[in-house]
Amino acid sequence: MQSNSTFNHQADIVNSAIRFINSWFKQSKTITSELNDFFILPGNKIIGKDVIIGRLKGIFGKSDEYVGGRYDIIDVNFELLNDGKGMGFVEGVAGYRDVIQKQSKIVSGPFKLYFALYNGSWKIVNIEFPGFSY
Repeated sequence: MQSNSTFNHQADIVNSAIRFINSWFKQSKTITSELNDFFILPGNKIIGKDVIIGRLKGIFGKSDEYVGGRYDIIDVNFELLNDGKGMGFVEGVAGYRDVIQKQSKIVSGPFKLYFALYNGSWKIVNIEFPGFSY
């Protein structure tokens, strides 16, 4: 991260969200580069990145492909905290066709990706996304 005030945190969060969403639509293993080492869930439950990766592989493994992925980002927000830390989110709507054995169903709905700034990098710490569940 740049130490000067010109560093654009909002653009960094949005670009990370876009990489995550595009990787989701491609069912790509590169999706993991946007994830934090641990996730913070409601009730202060903490789970490791490996659990999330396992969940993503399970979700992607059920489908042959995702087709026609589209999304709109509606809101972006972040707050910088002390010691170079921060919290933020990107929210919007997303949809795609989930193809299983030549049959498809539309999966769509709102999404919200939660981010934390740590060691100069914004990483996803919680996922609410159509087709994803813990």
